[in-house]
Amino acid sequence: MTDILITNATIVTMDPERRVIDDGAIAIVGDRIAEIGATDDLVARHVGARAIDGHDMVAMPGLIDCHGHAGHGLVKTMGGGDGAAWSKACETIYTIGSGVAFWRAEARLAALERLKCGVTCGVSLLGGGNDIMRTDEPAYGAAHCGAIEEIGIRSFLAVGPCRPPFPRSFARWQGDEAVLLSVSQADQLACCEVLIDDWHGAAQGRVNIALNLPVYGRADIDGGEAPLGELVEQSHAVRDMARGRGLLLTQDGHRDGSIEIAHEVFDLLGANVFLSHCNNMSVREIALCRETDTKIVHNPS
Repeated sequence: MTDILITNATIVTMDPERRVIDDGAIAIVGDRIAEIGATDDLVARHVGARAIDGHDMVAMPGLIDCHGHAGHGLVKTMGGGDGAAWSKACETIYTIGSGVAFWRAEARLAALERLKCGVTCGVSLLGGGNDIMRTDEPAYGAAHCGAIEEIGIRSFLAVGPCRPPFPRSFARWQGDEAVLLSVSQADQLACCEVLIDDWHGAAQGRVNIALNLPVYGRADIDGGEAPLGELVEQSHAVRDMARGRGLLLTQDGHRDGSIEIAHEVFDLLGANVFLSHCNNMSVREIALCRETDTKIVHNPS
């Protein structure tokens, strides 16, 4: 028995011919599309299904949002347009001012906003600011994933270590009391492993884990806050975890030669890698991405 029949819609398909079916219908059995075609044909074959009238609407597979930040959904209007102040607010909230309930509520809101805009698959980095990842303990990532499971979209939560130096200070809230924690890079990598074990492929494959690394540019490798050897060690640890566990690896904020550095200094590029922003890419960097099958998520700002 067909459960749902969407009728009278304009259907944008993803079949080999990339058909667009005017006045089309979609028959759904359980959680699977059983048939698509002309409305008159499917109405005659799928009697008794719950009907949804899609007149003047488009039915499509769904948009994919390849770059977002968990946490930002509840702080996106803070700062009044002052980018530096907003980034600092994110860092303070994400490390000290937020408990598990914050990450659950934000994930529910962000997933609902995606769904209402036609986005059925999204990537969210677990944090923001200056590469502040909420991977001090698994509870925050688990709250995010649990909320995504409830909403019903497909999601990849990108987790990983913060930008050095370490240790980093985080707070665990117990009622109204904040207990400060000193978190090492090893602590964050161990947290990532737990989230992979617990959530990758969950909810019948809808909830997944990816890994994330900070982007390092020329200033970082020529004398930044942390020695180059520490940056290489971090990058290789996360790269090897991604390759060993069969996960996607992402980086947020490539620009002005950093892709070439990611390849030549850190050996990161590959078919499982997708890089965000990617502004002012050189001809050589474009060629490197093509040669290594590295994917680009272009955000113009």
